[in-house]
Amino acid sequence: MDRLIRWLGGRHAPLVVALVGLALASPALTAGFAADDHEHRVVSRADPGFPGMSSRPLDLFRFAGGDADDARALRDAGVYPWWTDLDVRLAFLRPLSSATHAVDHRLWPEDATAMLAHNLAWLALALAAAWAFYRRFAAARWVAVLALLLYALDDARGPVVGWIANRNALVAVALAIPVLVVHDRWRREGWRAGAWLGPLLLLVALGAGEAALAIVAYLAAHALWLDRAPARARLRALAPYAAVVVAWRVVYGLLGYGVSGSGIYLDPGADPVAFAAAAVTRVPLLLLGQLGLPWSDLASLYPLLGAGVLLTMVLVAVAALAAIGLACARLLRVDPLARFHATGMLLAAVPVASTFPSDRLLGFVGLGAMGLVAQLLAAALRQRELLGEGRPRRALAWTVVGALVLTHLVVAPPFLALRARSMVTIGRLLDRADAGIPSDPAVAGQTVILASAPNDAFAGFLPLMRASRRQVRPAHQYWLATATSAVTLERLDDRTLRVRPDGGFLRHEVDRMLRSPARPFRRGERVELTGLTIEIETLTADGRPATVLARFDRPLESPALVWRRWHAGTYVPYQPPAIGARDTLPAVDLLRMLDD
Repeated sequence: MDRLIRWLGGRHAPLVVALVGLALASPALTAGFAADDHEHRVVSRADPGFPGMSSRPLDLFRFAGGDADDARALRDAGVYPWWTDLDVRLAFLRPLSSATHAVDHRLWPEDATAMLAHNLAWLALALAAAWAFYRRFAAARWVAVLALLLYALDDARGPVVGWIANRNALVAVALAIPVLVVHDRWRREGWRAGAWLGPLLLLVALGAGEAALAIVAYLAAHALWLDRAPARARLRALAPYAAVVVAWRVVYGLLGYGVSGSGIYLDPGADPVAFAAAAVTRVPLLLLGQLGLPWSDLASLYPLLGAGVLLTMVLVAVAALAAIGLACARLLRVDPLARFHATGMLLAAVPVASTFPSDRLLGFVGLGAMGLVAQLLAAALRQRELLGEGRPRRALAWTVVGALVLTHLVVAPPFLALRARSMVTIGRLLDRADAGIPSDPAVAGQTVILASAPNDAFAGFLPLMRASRRQVRPAHQYWLATATSAVTLERLDDRTLRVRPDGGFLRHEVDRMLRSPARPFRRGERVELTGLTIEIETLTADGRPATVLARFDRPLESPALVWRRWHAGTYVPYQPPAIGARDTLPAVDLLRMLDD
């Protein structure tokens, strides 16, 4: 252990650690375009050639702008489902991140490998910033290198670097960490330039994306535990950052950015009650995904596995976090740096809870988490009295230490390499789905009807993928329901189907990307599509559609309608039931799909 500690404290150790992390993440280079990458490619063109979309190469993250006409066009084209709230807004102000993609689309528009290499470059910058963070605050150089090692080998880095469209998370980390470094230099060393440079850097970092707000969590933790000035002086030091955030948020809203109308993306300022209710489950699962296992990405699937699974996993997360907290209890009592890391980690997880849990969002949470874990491991090596007193407390502490070593130094590195290619899996699943949709020229004049789709992504991305690849796509595409539960189709006449999902529509959070339960339908309400009208026939007790009538403007057997259903990982031809008959399509096991 002494030799290991001496190596960690060596001059070249940080560079070696960073290079190992980059090497393990390098399988990302073999990934291709997937999911949002295709929409970015379309809207980066001078003429997207897609209804409801305009050219906006420096505004790539406006996925739904709140314009009803655009939403109708995208709904007709098959990007949005019929239940979309026409006023839904999913628009994120990320000009600097968009600019990095604009460079890609200008220099190598068809080369995903070059774009992923660009991601790796930002990962390198993020690791350099993380080193500046750990070296700035760690009591010993070897502990700082250990923290960097844990952060660089964390498999949560994989999904970020392996998805071109998620580069903004790397850019935000790389640009936001210097905010804290210069602030600390001002507050603890009297470097006066930091007083104005820190807020300026925060403004720049916010140009990368909303994720940069998480650095404010560490500024607050710094003021609470590391700044030795009187309380009033500490608050005054934070005031310029608060002013930057408020001004940014005002401009953000005035320019039409923000989220509303979604049941997955939540705005804490606009609906604090809904956000708080979601955060109660999301934050523990995010923290468990960061400090242990399983990955937080699985959280969206828990409700699909059965009643009580989500609650069970939240309780497991709380128990695991409590065990880690007890193991760190003495360290937290005596060491303000440990309290700084823990507080920053906890506070940084709160804004991340504004959307569905995912490890790709843990860049800032991991900063404090790996700092705290490094301190706990250092205590186990050199200051064992910090593990607590008494046999039960020591036994718990050593169990936690062993679990953390196994998770972060044994399991994480190979999974980093695997998860760097996670979008390959998603891309292949989407390609298999797309292969079931006709691609002959005739489909450009036809309407594709998906009797049920696994979820919105396995339908809505397909037209975007074809537009991205300049392939022929259907004139219209509609999916009648999602197969997160079984769907029954009953033929009423030659042109009408009654659609009844078990438990009603919008039953699970995973189906609510484009409509919040707070925006209910009315009985008898109609959704007018080209060649199809959806009428809300009955409602569930909580106001969701229970059954709908799908009325077509032509017989269901018309050659202008191409019917498909989901089977064995793709869409296959489907024959609607005969008049008076009904057919039940089974629910899709999304976990089994991923496993296959």
